[in-house]
Amino acid sequence: MQDDRDIRRALGLQQQLRSIFELHSGGSEDPAALLRVRKLCAVAMRQTQDSFCRTRLAEIENYADAFFSDRKHQRWARNQGTSGVKALRERAFAGLDALDERVHYIAAVKQLEAKNPQALDVRAHPQGTP
Repeated sequence: MQDDRDIRRALGLQQQLRSIFELHSGGSEDPAALLRVRKLCAVAMRQTQDSFCRTRLAEIENYADAFFSDRKHQRWARNQGTSGVKALRERAFAGLDALDERVHYIAAVKQLEAKNPQALDVRAHPQGTP
């Protein structure tokens, strides 16, 4: 992520993914919704080299695969009171929340680096701390 436009785009992709999980009931095959999630994840993965973000995106894609399935979601049921669809939606939201936090963290670090390029350079600080 290079600048504010990249940050805004990453947050926009995250919001689009979130809305898919919010608006669909899940628990049945929905190839169009699954394809949309896969495309959004692919776009996001191409835009970041951050391994944390890439891992979360891969997890979200896996959750979507089960969420938009006739049967795969059943494996995610935790007990009789919680459906697999609900568990998958919660995991997807947790992953999306983690992405949101990470993107904001990256933006804050970039902003700090722009203001003071040596602030995060451990070579500039003999003890290794700014």
